[in-house]
Amino acid sequence: MTQAIAAVAIGAGVAGASPAALAQKQYGPGVTDKEIKIGNIMPYSGPASAYGAIGKAAA
Repeated sequence: MTQAIAAVAIGAGVAGASPAALAQKQYGPGVTDKEIKIGNIMPYSGPASAYGAIGKAAA
């Protein structure tokens, strides 16, 4: 009886985990398996636009 309950529990666990294993990876924009693009926020226009050169050089 105990072996039957254990077999049912293991079978339910495997069946429940299968859809998660088959799910496709979903990434946001700018993310792939090999790289993540990180952006910056710099003033490219307006009175502080002189500081935007720092952001352009760092990109």
